Order: sequence, then C-alpha cells, then structure tokens
Amino acid sequence: MQRGCETVAEDLRIYLSGDVAIESGARLVHERQLPGPQGRHLFAMLAAEHTRAVGHDELAEELWGSTPPVAWATSLKALMSRVRGALSATGMDGGELLTGAPGVYRVRLPAHAWVDLDAAHAATHAAETLLRAGDLQGAAAEAFVARLITARPLLPGRNGPWLERRRAHHIDLRVRALECAAHARLGLGTPAQAARDAKLALEVAPLREPAWRLLMSSLAASGDVASALAAYDRCRSALRETLGVGPSAATRECHSALLSQTE
Repeated sequence: MQRGCETVAEDLRIYLSGDVAIESGARLVHERQLPGPQGRHLFAMLAAEHTRAVGHDELAEELWGSTPPVAWATSLKALMSRVRGALSATGMDGGELLTGAPGVYRVRLPAHAWVDLDAAHAATHAAETLLRAGDLQGAAAEAFVARLITARPLLPGRNGPWLERRRAHHIDLRVRALECAAHARLGLGTPAQAARDAKLALEVAPLREPAWRLLMSSLAASGDVASALAAYDRCRSALRETLGVGPSAATRECHSALLSQTE
C-alpha cells in the first residue's frame, strides 16, 4: 500500500475502501467528521467518479433509492453543503474540491492527487501486464498493492445501484490481483504462497475455475498432490451444486495431469 502511495508526491490522498478518509498534507478528515452515512456515501461516490460530473438525479437514486423524499433536491443541496463544511473545517477548500453546476456535482482533484480505488485499478492492470511480460517480481509487487486496497470493504452497511456496481468491480480487481500474485509466486518457486493467494481468491469467488486450477497447481508444486486432487473434487461439487454444470475442459485437463502424477 505504501509503495502505491509513494510512486508520486501526492497533494491529496483519498481513501474510500475501509474507512473513508481525506488527507492533505498534515490535515486529515476521517469519516467520523463527515455528515453521517449519507455524507460519506455522497462524498465516496463523487470522489470515485471524479473523472465526470454526476447528475443530481443519479445521486438522489443512490442515496434514497426509487422513492426519494419530496424535497430531495433541497436535502441533497444541504448535504453537499455539510460535506463541504466538514472539509473546510480542517483547512481544506471544500468549495474547490466539491464543485457544482446546474444539475450536477463533481469532485475536482488537484494535480498528483491519489485515490485508492484508482490505485487498485492501475496496480491490477500493471500486474497483469508485467506477468504477461515475464516480470514475475514486478507483477507480484503490483498485485500486492491491489490486494491491500481491495481487502477492505466499500461503505459497509450502505446500499445503492452505483455502490453495488463498484463493489462488483472491487471484487473483480481483488480476484485478478490474487490470481496474478499466485501465478507470480508459482513461477518464482514459492508454491505455498501461491496456494494461499489462490485460496484467498476463492473466498470471494468460489466458482472461479482459474483460481481452482491455480490452487491445484500450487498444491501439486508443493508436493501435495492428494490435496490438489481434493481441491478438484471441491471445485466440481461447487459447480454442480450452484450452477448445475461440471468443470471446464481446462480444469479437467489439470485434473488428468494430477492423476498422471499418482500413477
């Protein structure tokens, strides 16, 4: 995580996974200082979507669902004012960070600002690129950054259509980062660590066959072919019970290769 933060000299850091926080130099705004769960939700959505302006209607649907209060526009304006005030109370310029135009609000970040969700996305893509290029150490390092960020939940206890999409993307990044790490560790000759990463991926995506194959390969590389075969059985059972299908050809081939090692 620290490596991901220090790749550039940020003027502003925004943390949205786990506890919401905004850091600017020596100034820190913790989520407790934001105006309640709705204030945190509003700020997190705008900060995560900082590359675009977000419409009032979209924000209202996210905060209040399909049945917003009659005076939702007034409530939204008041909530935004309170979020700006919480930022300004710490010495930040809330009005400069949270801007508005007719019908929209937007977070405008200064140069070299850092947002943890952006960092996780970039690190995952970098890990995959480095892995394809054969840079196993580099891939493992980038995957480590993404794993740390995606290990923390997004706005626990809150719901909304935007948040559900973001959570799905968050989980996808975590699984991809863990798979990259497992591939890298397997290639670097540390299969026990690779198996650990594959297991972590399966905790959040228990039907993902590439992760099952990584677990099987890692266990076999550790010399534990029996556990690798048992992992195949668990994979097959999970797929059958949940989806009513069997393992793919690639997973069956992995299983056959394991069987050949026992002959």
